[in-house]
Amino acid sequence: MTPKAFAASILLDNRITVCVGCGGVGKTTVAASLALEAARRGRRALVLTIDPARRLADALGVEALGNQPQQLSRATLEALGVPAEGELSALMLDMKRTFDDLVARFAESEESRRSILENPIYQHASEALAGSVEYSAMEKVYEVWKNGDYDLIVVDTPPAQHALDFLDAPQRLIEFLESRIVQILIHPAMAAGRFGFRIFQQGTRRVLGLIERVSGISFLEDISEFLLAFEGMSAGFRQRALQVRSLLTGPQSRFVLVTGPSDESVLQANQFRRRLEGQGIELTGVLANRVCLWPDGPVPDEIEASPEDLQTLARALAEANGSDLPSEAAARAAVDAARGYAARVRRDARATRELREMMLSQGSFWGEIPEQSLDVHDLNGLLRIARAIFGEEEFSRGDRV
Repeated sequence: MTPKAFAASILLDNRITVCVGCGGVGKTTVAASLALEAARRGRRALVLTIDPARRLADALGVEALGNQPQQLSRATLEALGVPAEGELSALMLDMKRTFDDLVARFAESEESRRSILENPIYQHASEALAGSVEYSAMEKVYEVWKNGDYDLIVVDTPPAQHALDFLDAPQRLIEFLESRIVQILIHPAMAAGRFGFRIFQQGTRRVLGLIERVSGISFLEDISEFLLAFEGMSAGFRQRALQVRSLLTGPQSRFVLVTGPSDESVLQANQFRRRLEGQGIELTGVLANRVCLWPDGPVPDEIEASPEDLQTLARALAEANGSDLPSEAAARAAVDAARGYAARVRRDARATRELREMMLSQGSFWGEIPEQSLDVHDLNGLLRIARAIFGEEEFSRGDRV
């Protein structure tokens, strides 16, 4: 797959691009770069991060991000070559608020909504549920997609050990709501709401009484109210979970794997790829970030310098530094540095070879983003990353490959 075809697939012909991969490989930066490039090609793009760190806000040059999209100014976008029809916005998931909004949407009445949101059991449980991030994240993606305000949503996921959990979260919720344990809990809770402690055996009553005294929560009453109200919303949650799963695995979504050039990163990337394939999800491409690349084609097997070469290099270094005194020591140091860098180039090529060849053999995209001499901390840095992925040539918005 060419860079042009890759760009069309993940920026123009779809609605959702999900960036996955292990932690520390620059996934947030890559996600923001993809959204910026989509805006430069005339799309209304949103980058949504699940990472609570400030990296995305810093890179976009905004003070802070919240649970509602924040759009970059027109002047900022024009300076980056974004046409009038293009937009770039960003959002950082507020997990608790997203889960509260979901409850409000599926509550059967205003009284039921208020009862759940004010219920102490829900307040404790929702913190734990939202803190696990996965279901809230996918609910937010679905909500933004359904609103239709953006042509493309680029999702920056958590690190690899949790990143596929968001794919499983809708199914896990369905299984939970349909599980026997929930049904077993709901019926006693209904009875408890009518008859109180009398339905429980003496030992159970003592345990519940102790919980109430220690926690200060009217445990039996609160949990019965919570389960009853939640049971009334289960159909809505179940339907939404199926819709979220269908969206993520459907033709409107693309998955891009971001990896580093180290052996460990590539190993995790391969494990990640196999898990995706196991769920019937095909990777559109892999982006290897912070790769050492030789400037002019393949790295030479050996870097040697004759005495004449050293003298020539010494004179060139002296001229570059504004000195009339060539230094052979400086020339030797430069040659040694080139040898060291060549070794790193060969190391990165060896580490990524198997994954690279596999992706190319499948017709998927393989891209390498060179290690940057400066940290990517602003929009110009994001633009450099986008150009490293897609090249410098202009792209017509009418183009399709």
